[in-house]
Amino acid sequence: MVPVLRDWGSMQAAGLGPKSPADFLRDYCVSSLILSAHFRFKPVVGQSYFLYGSERGWALSLIAPQEWGQRKVGEFVAGCRLRPDMTWDMDASMLDDQSAVAARVQDFIRGFIDTLSEQRSIATHLPFYVASLPYYQRLLGTALASSLQRSLPASGDDMQALLSAQPGARLLATPARVPGFFAAGREQEFLQRLK
Repeated sequence: MVPVLRDWGSMQAAGLGPKSPADFLRDYCVSSLILSAHFRFKPVVGQSYFLYGSERGWALSLIAPQEWGQRKVGEFVAGCRLRPDMTWDMDASMLDDQSAVAARVQDFIRGFIDTLSEQRSIATHLPFYVASLPYYQRLLGTALASSLQRSLPASGDDMQALLSAQPGARLLATPARVPGFFAAGREQEFLQRLK
């Protein structure tokens, strides 16, 4: 029980406050993508990780693309970092928007948008406990849900109000990158603007 409590204690969100709708949606989408990846290690705040995609799914690795040699786990998608608020930052500037993995990212975004558009409440659908997830993904999912719940935008818990306020909102932008857009049918534009 002590290791579980120690792991949970290290995954408590820091620096929380209300986020803008664009930041909230970006953080939710990016974090959902990364937490859907296969990994068997405990992510640490601020450490660099690498997201790969293949026909088998997503994989998060400690190994950079140039370090793999012949045994890559998939096509490189983005560099990632876990933030102190338990959301993930993703730099997809190296992603070839014409690649098969870029098409899978587009599919993920479309599915994410479609799923959100069917929800009324944000908090009801946050991943507080998903029994089917492996240990670290389950802990990180719970930490993410707690973080997102405590950083809801001014629109509150109404998913429809949040989405309707975002016809062209930034999704994966961070200050050092060109913003993408969060809007159904604009996934190609989104990938272009990640460059």
